[in-house]
Amino acid sequence: MQINNRVDLDSAIASLESSRSLQEKQLRIQFNETVESFKPKNLIKAAYKSATENGGAGSLLLKAAGGIGAGLLGGNLLAGKGGSLISKLAGTALNAGAVDTVINNTDKISAWGKAIYRNLFKKDK
Repeated sequence: MQINNRVDLDSAIASLESSRSLQEKQLRIQFNETVESFKPKNLIKAAYKSATENGGAGSLLLKAAGGIGAGLLGGNLLAGKGGSLISKLAGTALNAGAVDTVINNTDKISAWGKAIYRNLFKKDK
């Protein structure tokens, strides 16, 4: 934009101030959205949504975490820290069965988790 006189200068200044005002409003809106997205509740929502989407690494991660959790829980409940050979073998068998059950039923477990998630985080109207 070429400025040749005072009227052009005033017009350019008004245009720049209007543009600055609009950018400031957009920046404030973006800042508020960013602050909202970093709240713990929203971080948990985003992580859960990412992990439970169909297919992909999230589904594989969910299967692995479920299998490991079930195996550790089952093995520790039955065998404990010490124990005889029989209780250790039973713990290993329980571990394998629990892992297999969790991996084969990941879709059902995920649907159950989603239902709980919706009930915990649904917005009251």
